[in-house]
Amino acid sequence: MSDEVPNPFISAMEGLKTRTSNAVEDTPNMDAPTQAIGDGPAWTGSKARQLHDDYLAPNAQPVKTALNGLVGDVEEKIATLDPTVPEGTARAMRYDLQMR
Repeated sequence: MSDEVPNPFISAMEGLKTRTSNAVEDTPNMDAPTQAIGDGPAWTGSKARQLHDDYLAPNAQPVKTALNGLVGDVEEKIATLDPTVPEGTARAMRYDLQMR
């Protein structure tokens, strides 16, 4: 029987969780920019209003919802992983992670 070692997928998933959290935090709130259409140099005219009405406004909430769910999805996956695995399995996992 081989020794149990930390599961390499957990470390990889923790890194993904960090990157996901950072992406969520770095993604600006879509509501404020889309509501700013009107006065000002950036969002003026009928084309800006059409862009807002046709593309930005309908997609703002779905994008926000998806981003907010990402971190939880990664955390759920991490919770399903065994904390330790046999040493040979860990080697195969590390190889698999390097090939991605």
